[in-house]
Amino acid sequence: MVQIGAVLIDLEGQARVEDSLNVLVLPKDRFGALCELDPYFVALTGITNERLRAEGVGIAAALEALDRFSRGSRLWSWGKDELFALGVSCFVQGVQPSIPANRFGNLKSVFQKASMSEHDIATTNSASLSSFFGVETGLLREHDALDDAFSLSAAVLHQLDCAKISPADLFSGA
Repeated sequence: MVQIGAVLIDLEGQARVEDSLNVLVLPKDRFGALCELDPYFVALTGITNERLRAEGVGIAAALEALDRFSRGSRLWSWGKDELFALGVSCFVQGVQPSIPANRFGNLKSVFQKASMSEHDIATTNSASLSSFFGVETGLLREHDALDDAFSLSAAVLHQLDCAKISPADLFSGA
């Protein structure tokens, strides 16, 4: 885990993006040593070792920031990032996650309820979800956690506007 990006959606009245969070996370190995970023990863994400050292925080501090930012609300991702990214990073670093697993949800299940086909769900990534629905978001950088969160939030807002999903779908145990 190197970056956590999140967008807070206000569901009261006209749903809208209220705030965003971007946290760089210091990736450490099982012995506590800072991992150097692979050049391929740097090219893909634009995150450099220098930027990470200057702005990065430990995984525990990053999760605490995410928890404060989310105000106790559900945390949605396109897939099971809480297991495959957060869970593994916490395990490797020996950190007890401060956010319980039941606060996380997989938006794929919500969008399946909204009649998105299994094929489209399987072949659409978080960065291209807003484009899939024809929602204009401006330039978003693929493989950037915050831009991925903006793409997801644009798709969620679009689905809410089209009444394909309701705010209740985002509070369920999906």
